[in-house]
Amino acid sequence: MAINYVVTKKVDKTKGETKVRYYATTRALQKKPVDSAEIAWQLAEKSSLQDGDVMSVLTQLSGVIAEHLHEGRTVSIDGLGNFFPTITSEGVEKPEECTANKVWIARIGFKAAPAFLKKIRIKTKFLSIQLQERKKADAGKKNAPGSI
Repeated sequence: MAINYVVTKKVDKTKGETKVRYYATTRALQKKPVDSAEIAWQLAEKSSLQDGDVMSVLTQLSGVIAEHLHEGRTVSIDGLGNFFPTITSEGVEKPEECTANKVWIARIGFKAAPAFLKKIRIKTKFLSIQLQERKKADAGKKNAPGSI
């Protein structure tokens, strides 16, 4: 299987010069997400645990991670990577106006462990949605009535 991508146009205005660049993005037709039940089943197959035991751990994992993130701590899971809170606040005119009641967690960041990222990069293939559609359209033209 491959990761589907599309090519997207972006305007680069750095260095005072406007340049048009094209980048691969994953906004196209992504596959159905893998759910906890499937992960539990796969982990049970690779261990001595039952899938119900693994599912119990997965269910509790988000709560345990949240407790530590709530305290501003980074959670490091060996072989996977680090989860960490990122914060932001309202814009204010003076530093002393940036009080705790104007700060919130913007998102939870994740930085993959180098070995985990390497495992994914080695086996990953990519497939252009635009090229697939163009090939289908070209094949349709060749098979259309009256075509040679």
